[in-house]
Amino acid sequence: MQMIKKLGSLPILPKIALTFLMVLTPLFYLGLQMNEAGSDIVRQEISSSLSSRVELYMDILDGDFDRTMRLLREYVNDEDLLKLSTTSEIMPVIERNRSVLRLKQQMDLLSRSSAFIKNAMVFIPMMNRIVASDSNSIVDFNDEMFRALSEPMNPLDSLFLNWHDRVFITMPYGYVDNSPLFLIVVEISSAEISAKLKQFTLEDSIAILSSDQMVWSSLGTNAPPLDNETMNLLYRAEEGNRRVSIDNQDYLLSVKKSEILNTKLLMVVPSEKVERPLDRYRNWVFVLYGVAVLVIIAFSFSMYRIIHRPLMLLVRSFRKIEQGRFDVSVDYPFQDEFGYLYRQLNAMIRELKRLIQEVYEQQYRIRLAELKHLQSQINPHFLYNTFFILYRMAKQDGNERIMGLTKHLGEYFQFITRDDVEEVTLASEAAHSKSYTEIQSIRFSNRIAVHFADMPKEVEQLLVPRLILQPIIENAFVHSLEKRAKGGILEVDFHVTETELLIRVEDSGGIEEEKIARLQSLLNGQQDVTVTTGMINVHRRLQIKFGGSAGLHLSKGVLGGLKIIITIPLQGG
Repeated sequence: MQMIKKLGSLPILPKIALTFLMVLTPLFYLGLQMNEAGSDIVRQEISSSLSSRVELYMDILDGDFDRTMRLLREYVNDEDLLKLSTTSEIMPVIERNRSVLRLKQQMDLLSRSSAFIKNAMVFIPMMNRIVASDSNSIVDFNDEMFRALSEPMNPLDSLFLNWHDRVFITMPYGYVDNSPLFLIVVEISSAEISAKLKQFTLEDSIAILSSDQMVWSSLGTNAPPLDNETMNLLYRAEEGNRRVSIDNQDYLLSVKKSEILNTKLLMVVPSEKVERPLDRYRNWVFVLYGVAVLVIIAFSFSMYRIIHRPLMLLVRSFRKIEQGRFDVSVDYPFQDEFGYLYRQLNAMIRELKRLIQEVYEQQYRIRLAELKHLQSQINPHFLYNTFFILYRMAKQDGNERIMGLTKHLGEYFQFITRDDVEEVTLASEAAHSKSYTEIQSIRFSNRIAVHFADMPKEVEQLLVPRLILQPIIENAFVHSLEKRAKGGILEVDFHVTETELLIRVEDSGGIEEEKIARLQSLLNGQQDVTVTTGMINVHRRLQIKFGGSAGLHLSKGVLGGLKIIITIPLQGG
């Protein structure tokens, strides 16, 4: 607490500088964390990219050599090859030559089936000849090469055989006395594999494809030399990505193993090359923070010079006003924000003087308005009291029609002029509406018949907004029933359910379905129009009082006119 008080007592310049630093420090920390998170994501992406490159190259090799192995298995069942390797001695010369030529074409196709195949040949001991793709015809049999390549292979070993620094894939068939009937051999182009490795090798990186028989490697321009210790370290690496140290330098190693070729592909990339841009970005973050601190200090001092002095003048002026001195006037020569504040301060002082002078006059005007309001209430009372006097006079003279009309008019205006009451009982609202219908019945004589049902006892004391039923009935008279020469019908009844009260007002005036739909849409929220102002007013007051489930619903009734259902939810229903 003492520290907070001391900080609060500091001058404005240190406060501004500290405030900016307090805001900047979390942002700097957040930026640093985001940079580290971004660096981790970039490292992961680089590692994934390296793995993708290794997997792509290995997939290319697997695809090529898997296709080669399938072709070799198919050639084992070649009819010409089987005849030449078993019955060549008794075959006619022409037929044997044709078989040799067809077999030569098969070897040519096999040689051209992959960029990694340098030569394809088949050894036929019975003919003591070799049919190869890199010669124009058959050549003499090479017994040493045949014996070396005919050795049975372990299925767990690599497909490749190394003989005199040449790499082969072999497919022997039909061993007789430990010697196959024929041997199909594919010579692998080490130069092509190395060239393909070089395409996938980045600068300063190393790529190695190794098996138990052969190793192919590609070194970048600035890659470190590979001694035996380094090679053993790389060969022992398991499949996946990891970091290794070569000549005291960190490298990112990615290893992919081929189950088809039983080989491993290794790619080594210097970590420094990957992370150097990330370190540069981190250093730029610190530089940015240092520059921001210097800018904040310079900005704080400028604010102190530009804002503090005019602000102190404003503070002194307010202190004078607090003391009740309204003769203050501040002069400021510039048209900046402080100039606006000073002008508004002077205007405020003048306004305060004026308001103090007018406050007494305003109180007097309020009392005068209240008096006029009381006087305005006298005229309506006088009006309906006069109707009741006429009612008593008609009663004394025995004129029942005048007596009924004056009685209903007096009750009607007595209800209308009760502007101090916002809510009434449903029984009072219904009585007022019934008085209105009685007046209209006297007015229209036999042209309109009104059927006003009795109200259920359980809802008579329900409080509702004043004037919710009479405007609906008035709408029926004004817009429907007055136009009929005879046979007009108006029905009003009440129906109580477990949860709500439904009041039906229906006339026989006739109305189109389109007009009903338009009126209903207006009730659902559009702007008022003159012919439906009363209905919209009732609809909105019911929803304000009882909620969204209350209101008016319009439809065409069985009498042929407009049917309006007034829905009022019952509390506890």
